[in-house]
Amino acid sequence: MRRLILMRHAQAADHAATDPGSDAARPLSARGRRDAEAAGRLLAQRREAPALALVSTAQRTRDTWQALCAGMGATPEVWFDRTLYDAGPPAVVELLAAVEAGVQSVLVVGHNPTISIAASAFSDGQAAAEHETVLADGMPSAAMAWFDVPVQWEDVNARRLRLTGVDVPRD
Repeated sequence: MRRLILMRHAQAADHAATDPGSDAARPLSARGRRDAEAAGRLLAQRREAPALALVSTAQRTRDTWQALCAGMGATPEVWFDRTLYDAGPPAVVELLAAVEAGVQSVLVVGHNPTISIAASAFSDGQAAAEHETVLADGMPSAAMAWFDVPVQWEDVNARRLRLTGVDVPRD
């Protein structure tokens, strides 16, 4: 069984220091760094370090990735892709379709509303109600939605995956 983890980036600063008008340049806040590192520790504790990470090119997602790696004590293969910043849920589906069949686990680090919408759409609706509610309400910063993937990566689409849990790591 393959594993997919969809993660919303950790809490970002209100403004970018170098370009106050740029949303993409906003870094993580101090709390965001701590929460992302806590998420990495959770991945390590569960032995769920991904084989591959797909990460938006925005600064806050890159910072989330770095803190996750620090918490995991590992640096898995990563693809940085701009479409995860502004293209919506179809970008997640397209990127997953490009993942090699032998890859057993993928982590996607992106933004809302894309991550929450994709997570809700992927779920087969059979998960615990409290997990489905978190997705429907919009995943909070640093939240991770865990899915069992019974299909090939190229076949990931709406209502095909089993949502097995939602975590909101805080430090």
